Amino acid sequence: MPKDGWEFWRLVRVDDGSLEWLAGTRPNARATIDQHKVWTLIPNRSIFVANWIVTEDHHRDSGFRWTHENIDIDDARKVALAVPEIGVDELQRISKPESELTLDQVDRYSAQKVLGKRVADALSNRRFETRE
Repeated sequence: MPKDGWEFWRLVRVDDGSLEWLAGTRPNARATIDQHKVWTLIPNRSIFVANWIVTEDHHRDSGFRWTHENIDIDDARKVALAVPEIGVDELQRISKPESELTLDQVDRYSAQKVLGKRVADALSNRRFETRE
């Protein structure tokens, strides 16, 4: 059973096997679009954002950009701390959908709500440490 309605995915690049995203889906959400969406963790902002690029890849029949490995909440909490930071340009790109989602469907959830306070605090500390 998903944790609070969430299923988690470790996304590694098909071409080189490097970790790129921690993703979450909500297969039992009330709205059909929310059952379809994939949110990805933006660690330097401590949020999960509906990501149209990953959503499109998740529902493809072939030609995947990432390998989508279903993981449990404990693994998701560990992966969250290893996800690479993303820049402003990449955040803008995933927030301005070209397909799969409309702009008003690009919503977000706090990392604390999805993964818990301990992970959110660790992400905050990581952000603080990279500024020094």
